[in-house]
Amino acid sequence: MSHLKAILITIGVVFIGFLLQVYYINFSISNQIKIYEDNILKEARTSFNSFFVTKMWNTTNKGVFIKHDEEYQKINPIDMTKQIFDMSNNNNVKSYKITSLSPLNPNNKPNFYETKVLKKFEKKEISESYEFNKNYKKFNYMAALTVTRACLECHNSQGYKIGDIRGGVRVTVDTNDFRDFYLSSSKKREYYMIFSFFLSLLVLLVLIHFVNNIYRKHRIIIEMSNKYKILSQRYEYAINGSNDGLWDWNLLTNEVYFSKIWKAMLGYKDEELANSLETWEKLVHPDDFEKASHDINANHRGETAHYQNIHRLKHKDGHWVWILDRGKTIFDENNKAIRMVGFHTDVSKQKELEIDLKRSEKNLLKAEKMSHLGHFRYNFKDKNLTLSKNIKAVFGLNDEDKITLEDLIKNFTHEEDREAVIRKFFLAKQTGKAYKNEYRIIRQSDREIRYVNCNIEIKKDKNKNVYSVIGTIQDVTEFALIQNELSILRQAVEQAPISFVITNTQGEIEYVNTHFTKVSGYSFSEVAGKNPNILKADFLDKKEYELLWETISSGETWSGTFKNLAKDKNEFWERAIIFPIFSKKNQKITNYMAIKQEVTKEIKLQEELKDKEELMIAQSRHAAMGEMISMIAHQWRQPISVVAMSANNILMDVELDTLEAEALKENAQDIINQTQYLSQTIEDFRNFFKPNKQKEIFYVKDVFKDAFSVIGKTLENNNINILEEYCSSCQINNFRKELLQVLINILKNAKEVLVQREIESRYIKIEESSFKDKVIIKISDNAGGIKEELLEKIFEPYFTTKNELEGTGLGLYMSKIIVEKHLLGKLKVYNKEEGACFEITLRKESV
Repeated sequence: MSHLKAILITIGVVFIGFLLQVYYINFSISNQIKIYEDNILKEARTSFNSFFVTKMWNTTNKGVFIKHDEEYQKINPIDMTKQIFDMSNNNNVKSYKITSLSPLNPNNKPNFYETKVLKKFEKKEISESYEFNKNYKKFNYMAALTVTRACLECHNSQGYKIGDIRGGVRVTVDTNDFRDFYLSSSKKREYYMIFSFFLSLLVLLVLIHFVNNIYRKHRIIIEMSNKYKILSQRYEYAINGSNDGLWDWNLLTNEVYFSKIWKAMLGYKDEELANSLETWEKLVHPDDFEKASHDINANHRGETAHYQNIHRLKHKDGHWVWILDRGKTIFDENNKAIRMVGFHTDVSKQKELEIDLKRSEKNLLKAEKMSHLGHFRYNFKDKNLTLSKNIKAVFGLNDEDKITLEDLIKNFTHEEDREAVIRKFFLAKQTGKAYKNEYRIIRQSDREIRYVNCNIEIKKDKNKNVYSVIGTIQDVTEFALIQNELSILRQAVEQAPISFVITNTQGEIEYVNTHFTKVSGYSFSEVAGKNPNILKADFLDKKEYELLWETISSGETWSGTFKNLAKDKNEFWERAIIFPIFSKKNQKITNYMAIKQEVTKEIKLQEELKDKEELMIAQSRHAAMGEMISMIAHQWRQPISVVAMSANNILMDVELDTLEAEALKENAQDIINQTQYLSQTIEDFRNFFKPNKQKEIFYVKDVFKDAFSVIGKTLENNNINILEEYCSSCQINNFRKELLQVLINILKNAKEVLVQREIESRYIKIEESSFKDKVIIKISDNAGGIKEELLEKIFEPYFTTKNELEGTGLGLYMSKIIVEKHLLGKLKVYNKEEGACFEITLRKESV
């Protein structure tokens, strides 16, 4: 992959990451604003419904009598409604107005907005309308009023007919809180966008620097490899000049002659080694035999003019001797190989020197390449300029290029630095003092501007006359660029809207950026050398701090949230990531770094959202009160009948004068039993509406028992059988009342769909089991299931398949909120063979 392509891919990846962050921020903030708007709309609808019920009651009862000056006066429905409106409008939180296109009261004349909506109401295009005003301080909700029989008593002369829509009620809600929330959310969105941009920019700079280093090192390795090949060839040519041990091989008889020097090289005397080819084959190193044989045979075939091979032979004392083996095959007139003569040279020392030399040469080349350093010499007498090979590379010249001092200054020095370079050079010639200078050059090969560091030494003769100058020039472009990058990075860190803190291994602060001092109120001099726990606000206990220190000391990264105290003792929250910094040499921890972001507003918002969720749960529980009252009525019907019958029996016996003690006792006991049952029913319903703040340990079976005490009679009256299977006998440590609310809501929904679809053999099946550390609760029915296109929407807020009078669409939404956020479990729904199945998964209590 090319360098440019790697850079472009890096930029693309970081840019995609930035876009994902922007998308998530927009989605999160917009979702929070939408929830707030929906709550305001729900509040306005509730207010209208309250008004509508009040108005219907007033109209139906045709007025009421109120006591005034010891006398009762009747107030008609219109005056009653007006007085209620006036009382509501005085609270400055909500205001009401009833109006129509032709009002009887001129004070109720509609404004522009109300006129526009009323026209749509009469055309039956819409039944409600709502909007915020321009500055989001008010929310106007308007709903249509339908003409009923009771309305004709006052409006018959206007031609009203039952079922017509001839007016509406406007509810105005004060939304200053929403405006503050909206502005705060918008500002938070901007802050998050800025933070995301600078974070992405910082990551991009680091990655580009990392990619550049990789490719720079890759180029150095290639250059070193090429230089090594050239040196290897030179070493081979140098070794060819040395001859030592003679060998002579008769290819016709296969006899071999080894000279004494040849044998002495291996530590043997002349008589200790036989003159045969087998002697060489036994002594040669197994790893070298194949190559040596190949080279010998190639020379026999005339493929090479001379035979040459370096291999190892085993010395008498057991060590290996490096041999330079050279020879030549002799051919007869028929070009048949008949003899081969050659020399063995002990090159062990040379080999060792070669290995050391290669190592030293490699290190030298690496140092020269890495330092980009070269030297030059200039003689003032003959005006001769001598440049080293490395310095030519710095200036982009070839080895054979020759230039003068004038060319070096005129053609290679940057025009903006040229005058200063000339001035310093000739000033040094006059004073005879050495100097250092950093300036820019223009490289010949690619016309690239490079930064160099020049060191000049002046040489004088015996008469103290300057005769030459020597110096070194080092390409420091990368260092200069790194300094520039470091400057940019430091500026980014100092200007970043997050806090950076660096400590030593003892936890003493060595660096903080500007944002830290802004948030904490402490200057760097006030915190330098101190532990960051000077900000501690006792939010984390001692064990959590010990865990933090243990995590980062072991080389891991810790992340979490702190509540700190600023210098002025004000509390603020920070989300922090703390990690160790390692030494490149020994990978030991040298420092710790903390990156912290103030999240005080976010924490407070989360607390507010949590409070609102608790309120919604309570509201959803009380929203079911109407149905609960109906259930009470069903449960009381039979006991009240028994009480009435028993009381009637007693009265009959008294009237007929046939009262007996035993019969009286039996009827009285029936009344007591039924009264106790009624009392227990009231207690069950009272417990349902009582909130619980503490977790309890309980069995799932017991919670269902409580649920059936509330809803059981309703299920029985609708001929619904309950099939129960409790298999795990596991306990749960959680909020019992909130689980009860969820179970009642699911059972009630199952009852309604079974009745609505007129299922004949109705049943609800309850299954409880355990798997690993989980308890699984399944509630299913045989009502035919839920349409596939509705499965994904069933838990959405305000989604309902019922009409507005039967459901709000919050039941299953709040059930999912309770299970997953409060009970820390999972709630899902799917279709089985005969109907829908709601599955709740909770963590069981460890025994």
